[in-house]
Amino acid sequence: MSCCVVPIAFGYNSPIVISKDPSSSQVNIVIHAPDFNSNSYSIDTIGEDGSSIIVSTRESSIPYRLVETGPDTGDFAGYVILSSTTSVCSPVCGPTDGFLAAGGDDAITVSFTYAGGHISASSDNQRSDLNPSAIPEFPYAGFGLFAGVVSLILVYRVSFIR
Repeated sequence: MSCCVVPIAFGYNSPIVISKDPSSSQVNIVIHAPDFNSNSYSIDTIGEDGSSIIVSTRESSIPYRLVETGPDTGDFAGYVILSSTTSVCSPVCGPTDGFLAAGGDDAITVSFTYAGGHISASSDNQRSDLNPSAIPEFPYAGFGLFAGVVSLILVYRVSFIR
């Protein structure tokens, strides 16, 4: 089995997408793994029974399970909550009940191991720092404001000259 590479934000190619919810300590994880869609009519899981997912920070690691986003999608999703403590997983957490110890500048790393190989991704590699202020939501807003003011001045001057 192999995973397919799909384009994600910022021009990187990875079947793993990690994103931080800026309003909470929730970190969303999606793995595009169409080969693990074993039943087209039901929702499959990955991270158990022959495959493993490890979600980690500098402080801790937990085994995790992700669930398919719908029948026959091949996209598996879940989330972890960053915390000052780590949950005890017996044997596996997920897709929504994992608490993972993390510091303020930690990156999240997700590793997916299966019979055909291993893939991993880090939030650092995807430019989605855990600090939501590191990447502004509207990176060109300042330029847009500047262009709008210049346009307003030019329109005003043309109207004034007539």
